[in-house]
Amino acid sequence: MSYLDHARSKMTRLGLVIAVVSLHAFVACGGPNTHIEQAWTAPNARFVQFHRVATLFAAPDGALRRGVEDKMAQELMKRGVQAIPAYTILSDLDVRNFQQSRDKLLAAGVDGVITMRSIDKRQKLEVVPPTFDGYWGWGGAWPGVYDPGYAYTETIVRMQTNVYSVADNQLVWSAVSKTVDPGNTRKLIDNVTKVVASELQRHRLVAPPNVAAG
Repeated sequence: MSYLDHARSKMTRLGLVIAVVSLHAFVACGGPNTHIEQAWTAPNARFVQFHRVATLFAAPDGALRRGVEDKMAQELMKRGVQAIPAYTILSDLDVRNFQQSRDKLLAAGVDGVITMRSIDKRQKLEVVPPTFDGYWGWGGAWPGVYDPGYAYTETIVRMQTNVYSVADNQLVWSAVSKTVDPGNTRKLIDNVTKVVASELQRHRLVAPPNVAAG
């Protein structure tokens, strides 16, 4: 390799180092990243489709519960599904009594319940090691390209979503979502509810009243 070719090679590698660092900074600033990490679907799920559902979030904080239930219902309604925040039907005491909750949901014409809860939150330290690319070229030392490396912390939140049939109390679908660097509770809720609503629609578990299962 010629002196000029080697110089170009070094500049290319330096550009890649800068690009990687810049990409991580862009992703970190671009908002949380949510995806479904694990999912299970009941064998008979293809014969089940809900048209009027209640959204229920398990939390001791009443304000948080209402906020999540409202947002999940909104995301489903955007997709034409009749969705009702469970707090408009069930009180905090009702939720603790299964039969009482079921009776009230059936009386409200609800055929499916979508429950959500937070199951894990942790921080993970990621380290990008330093690199050094030196070369002792003809006529003297060529300055090496040095990247000192860096470290950053990721916040990871996992939430579980279950979908139940109210009529027979059967679990139809269950999934765990993983969100990286949610930033704050509002962004976390926005991202998780959008991803979950899209998955439920994709699997045809929920649909507008005039759409048949199949």
